[in-house]
Amino acid sequence: MKKDIFTTIEKLQLVVSASYGAVIQYGDKVFVTDICWKGGFTAEIYEFIEFPEDTGLGDIECRLTPWAEAEETFKDNGHAIAWCFEQVK
Repeated sequence: MKKDIFTTIEKLQLVVSASYGAVIQYGDKVFVTDICWKGGFTAEIYEFIEFPEDTGLGDIECRLTPWAEAEETFKDNGHAIAWCFEQVK
């Protein structure tokens, strides 16, 4: 994971698979899961670095930066999202 890369919820939704992927906002974090070509599901967490009240943009247009990425894969996307919740406790 490269820490100097910025993205948005909108861009993340374009790259996850329609059948297995999910992009979920949770406070100032965004959880992302998708099926992995090697099997299993990935989990990533992004953090907002811009906010609608500061920029006038919608949540989906505000910039995010990578915050955490699971080193392992999970048996389904529910377990991948559960990992995300555990990281932000």
